[in-house]
Amino acid sequence: MKSILYITANPKREELSNSLTVGRRLVNAYRSLNPDAAITEIDVYRQPIPLVNEHFLAARPKIAAGEVPDQLPPEEKEITERFYARTLQFMEADTYIFAFPLWNFGVPPLLKAYVDTIKVARKTFRYTPAGPEGLLKNKTAVLIQSSGDVYTTGPLREYEHGSRYLKSVLSFIGVERIETILMEGMDKSGGDATEKRNQAIERAVELAKTL
Repeated sequence: MKSILYITANPKREELSNSLTVGRRLVNAYRSLNPDAAITEIDVYRQPIPLVNEHFLAARPKIAAGEVPDQLPPEEKEITERFYARTLQFMEADTYIFAFPLWNFGVPPLLKAYVDTIKVARKTFRYTPAGPEGLLKNKTAVLIQSSGDVYTTGPLREYEHGSRYLKSVLSFIGVERIETILMEGMDKSGGDATEKRNQAIERAVELAKTL
């Protein structure tokens, strides 16, 4: 039985968010096809995502040198356990669904904080004499992104650091199949925004059959 992590990054209510609306339809479509699937939802705006702070940075070299969390000072132990719990949860899943908007050319800040917990040396990737090697094999990711303007073509193409950033991270840590559902120009398309969202929902429902 496959396990799925559904990771959302938008403080809006679901019905007010294009990416969250499409993400929910994908999750529901997958669940209807696979009623026994293990689906865990992570809302980075409503669940505590540990931030890289001075205590984590102090603990990291100690962990690399072989110390275990129980040997660390209390502040370092607490942040390390919370941080690596997210890492382990990500490592154990088979499929990842991310739903998020493009904000100021990038991902929402708390989604970046979550990414910090999944791109971890010696856990999701390792350094080798031939270069870094991703350790998460046979995984699938779906990136559902909405944006106010159009970034895949035209003058803004080089400013898209949302889905491109996540693709880079996921590829780096070994994820081999990465699908994207992009809703672009949602703030400038007038009545077309609804049609674009409906098209994205249709693609999500079809994609659910292949996960």
